[in-house]
Amino acid sequence: MAKDYKTEDGAQIAPLSELKDFQVSEGYKDIRGWRVDSADGKEVGKVHDLLVDLDGMRTRYLDVRLTSAIAATHGDRDVLIPIGAARIAEEGDVVVVPLNADRVTLLPPYDRGRLTRVQESEVRRHFTLGEAAAGAGAAVASAAAATTTDRPVDRGFYDHEAYDDRRFFESRKQKNIDTATATPQRDIHAKPTETRIPVKPEDSVVFKPGEGGRDEIIVRRPQTE
Repeated sequence: MAKDYKTEDGAQIAPLSELKDFQVSEGYKDIRGWRVDSADGKEVGKVHDLLVDLDGMRTRYLDVRLTSAIAATHGDRDVLIPIGAARIAEEGDVVVVPLNADRVTLLPPYDRGRLTRVQESEVRRHFTLGEAAAGAGAAVASAAAATTTDRPVDRGFYDHEAYDDRRFFESRKQKNIDTATATPQRDIHAKPTETRIPVKPEDSVVFKPGEGGRDEIIVRRPQTE
C-alpha cells in the first residue's frame, strides 16, 4: 500500500528520499549532506533531506539534522527550515540559515512523520515573526474546528517567499551574476556599432537597400559656388 503523505488540510508533503521517481531538478544542486551554518557562522548541522510539495512540485523544507552540541539530546534531532528562508553560501557546499545558533536550538523537532498545519505554522513563526505569530493561533483554531476530510487545501500557505525554492537555489547564481555585472569590461577591439554623420538642414538623406543586409545611407549636400 502506498504511503499517505497528506497533511490534515489535504496538502501532500513528502521526503525526497522516499520518492523513488523524483530527483532534484536539472541545473539545481542536490544539497543533501551539505553543512548548515547559522547566521553567526557556527555549524549547526547537515541537510538530511528535502521535503517536497507533491501538488505544487516544489521543495518546501530543508530537513536539517542538528549536531549533537546544538541538538542537546542523546539521539538524532531534526528540524525543518523553510527553503526560501535559507541561502547557499558564496563558497563551498554550505547552506546558511537566517537564525543565530541559539535560535536554531529553539526550532520544534521534526520526527519525520506526517506534518500538521499547526507544526508548519510554528516553524514559520521563527522565520516570519510578524504575520506568522498571528497565523499560528489561527491554525490552532482551524485544526480544532475541522477534520481531515472536510478541510480544503490551503495552497496560499506556501505562497510566502519563505517557501520559494527558486529563491534558494538561485541565490548563489544571482550573486555571481551581480558580481559579473558590477564591473563590466569593454572590448577596445570591438567594431563600433554605429557611426554618426553630422547632417545640415539643407542636406538630403537617401536610404538605399542592398543585398545581404548591406544597406547604404547616402547624404547629398548642395553644391556651393
